[in-house]
Amino acid sequence: MASKTRTRTRTLAETLENLSQHNFEHFCFKLVIRRGLPRVRRSSVNGRSSLEVADVLVSTFTLAGAVQVAVEILRDIGCYEDAELLAARASAEVRHFNATAEKHESILLQKILATLEDLKNKHFEEFKWLLRQTEKKKGFPGIPKYRMEIASRVEVAELMVETYGLQSVEVTREVLEKMNRRDLVQRFSEISLGSEGSLELEGCGSTMQVSSDWTKLDPEVISTDEATTYSLQSEAGNFECSVSGLRWVCKEKVSLKYKFCSSKYHMEKIESIQYMPAGPLMDVTAIAGKLDVVYLPHWICIDDNPTILDKFAVLHIDDCGVTVEKVSEVTSSHVKLCEPTFSLKMVLVKLGFSVEINCKVFVYKTNRPFLKLHVYLIPPDPALKEELDETEKSFGYERIQLQHPKKPLKMNDWFILTAHLDGKEMDSDTLQLIYESMEPNFYELFIMNPDKDIELQLKREKELPVWTRKILKEAYQSTGPLQASGEHFVDKHRVTLIKRVSNLAAILDDLLDKKVIQQEVYAEICAKCTDEDKIRALYSGPLKAGETCKDIFYKILGKNEPFLIQELEE
Repeated sequence: MASKTRTRTRTLAETLENLSQHNFEHFCFKLVIRRGLPRVRRSSVNGRSSLEVADVLVSTFTLAGAVQVAVEILRDIGCYEDAELLAARASAEVRHFNATAEKHESILLQKILATLEDLKNKHFEEFKWLLRQTEKKKGFPGIPKYRMEIASRVEVAELMVETYGLQSVEVTREVLEKMNRRDLVQRFSEISLGSEGSLELEGCGSTMQVSSDWTKLDPEVISTDEATTYSLQSEAGNFECSVSGLRWVCKEKVSLKYKFCSSKYHMEKIESIQYMPAGPLMDVTAIAGKLDVVYLPHWICIDDNPTILDKFAVLHIDDCGVTVEKVSEVTSSHVKLCEPTFSLKMVLVKLGFSVEINCKVFVYKTNRPFLKLHVYLIPPDPALKEELDETEKSFGYERIQLQHPKKPLKMNDWFILTAHLDGKEMDSDTLQLIYESMEPNFYELFIMNPDKDIELQLKREKELPVWTRKILKEAYQSTGPLQASGEHFVDKHRVTLIKRVSNLAAILDDLLDKKVIQQEVYAEICAKCTDEDKIRALYSGPLKAGETCKDIFYKILGKNEPFLIQELEE
């Protein structure tokens, strides 16, 4: 029996979120004008986020149908890679959902039928009449009147589960409440829509996920020299932090805070117990109220690897030492902890198993006339990202915003990273996808005076690329050689430049060509006896004209004295 309950597949939502703005708008347009029933209204997708559009798809077409429609539209607009990735990753999710849905709906059907059989005939007819009033009030799809009027108890139970899915619990309770049958309402006390909008059935030992209706909250961010702390407050319900993906379920008002922590001081212990990190190390504290359930985020892809589900654990670090706890449930993005105690926590997975992760590629550039790139391939650990940003910034690098690989990559695999300029391969190196909490390895690229877009490509040997991104010329070109302190490069290194710059003839020619100096000044400087005197004359004269002249001088130095400038930058 196929459930029509509204649900959201994480894979579908992520696929739409990874589309460019142009492709996403094109996707929504094709969805609205799509032929066939059911139809999607323009107002339900215009101006909506990717997650909201994913919801509309699933509520309109059911889970399997939503994936099929999305794949067709993605192919139609030319996003073939996204279409094939969605089809491959969502298939396991749909199969799992359908199989679990049948099992739980069967249990639910038996429960509703047993309740209806305890009603006398006149009370059963009252139930059917109130049921129609309730579904109108709730906005549920209506059961045809003619079918309801002649339906037996068995048929009513089947129609309810077929039409309302797991929401049949809520509908049945409300009808019985109106009938003042508290004795029958009590029978459904062990059935509830729990975390992740799931149907929790006490006594059957299982939980079925049917919806990802988490209320996303933006945390208050407090940054200090020591760390960045994120604070959140919520009423009762299911919530998710928009920054970390941390989820919690509470029955009362709560206040909590957390921060990301470096795992470098704990890696030796983690490896000694035969585990590896599967999620960020987080220090979570409940300030007020009680969290009944917490879901910690992980980055392991489990869709096509069901055998790994029992290999997950959670690391606890407190004043008493380090402990490892088995988890009660693993979803595609989180692990579940019931009635959690708070300390430093990290999701782990057993060593010795082949796993794929949704990894990140971070690219940093120097702000100089020649191009120097540092490229990292790492797990999506926020603490590691913050450390990289700080380290690279201290050496004068800044990050270029690029999309990350859409396909999950296998941990510990080696990848070839190549750089192409104007269709020609400029450089190539290898990178390993590995979790290194201290000084992760990176690929370094150096190109003298590039003036075109650069394409980076990541692939395994003798295989198709798994990641290709273009760095536009405008994204890497220097916008002004200011140091972290705000002091201009040529001012900061004045003494060294006076002593070590030697190619003065070419430099003066370029300065004359750029009209930083005029012919008369050019002749006066060339007449100086030594190179040091010539540089001093530049500083005491033309370079006093302002920042623009210093910027031009800096670029000319990079062209004529590249190795000296590189040494000073580093």
